[in-house]
Amino acid sequence: MSRFHMKIGFIISMYDEIETVQKTIVTLKQYGCPIIIIQSDPKDPSKIIDENQVDFYQKLSDLAGSKEEYIKERTSSKEATTPVKAVTRNYQLGFSMTKSFHVDYWVAILGDVLITSMTGIEEIIQKMNSKKKSLAITRAVGQTFMDNDDKPTRIQTHNTTDFMPQFFIAQNDPIQNGLFSKFTITNRFATEQCLGDEVIRYCTENNTDFHTFTFTISDYAYPQFISGLKYNPDRISMPRYVDGFVNMMRRLKTNHSK
Repeated sequence: MSRFHMKIGFIISMYDEIETVQKTIVTLKQYGCPIIIIQSDPKDPSKIIDENQVDFYQKLSDLAGSKEEYIKERTSSKEATTPVKAVTRNYQLGFSMTKSFHVDYWVAILGDVLITSMTGIEEIIQKMNSKKKSLAITRAVGQTFMDNDDKPTRIQTHNTTDFMPQFFIAQNDPIQNGLFSKFTITNRFATEQCLGDEVIRYCTENNTDFHTFTFTISDYAYPQFISGLKYNPDRISMPRYVDGFVNMMRRLKTNHSK
């Protein structure tokens, strides 16, 4: 139970990141958080989560066929399509399993994100409450994503609806009303667009709009200021304070180039 007297559950989409996920599970159990894990089959028994450790576990097929095939895909093309298919599939199943739990908020993370405390997450939820927002996201303003034709045309501006799959927070009520239940692959190369388009679908069907519905945690990818949340070090290329400054300059450049 969080110090804000709200029940927080977790949905984890993972592949073979067992060491990180097991550390996260230890932390979440200390807070009494329900845990849903959807794992793409790593085909290595030593990398498979013990389903008795969590509240719901489901192992699904490896869409790449094997890790070797996935690595081959990543090295033989500009971008890989397997992560998009796997993450949207895993999240959709995970969110569909939430009806069995009584929580106020769901935190979605990928397996390479480590949770060491709930402090930063609780602070974000408090801000969501104060601003009456239903979904908290991080974006990558200033970057350019591939479009569905594998061309670098999808520029991330302050109006973008694409958001990062590594970490986001959603109120339970919209989830039970169908949010994240109808993913479509609108961009084979960018999970971020598929996530954003699913939220747009939900907002359109419920007479609201994306920017009214969402709270932006950060306008740059992999923020390092969230206490108790650590991204995969391979994703982070700069020290925390340099990271913030460089991303601020990137966003300013994006504004001036409009």
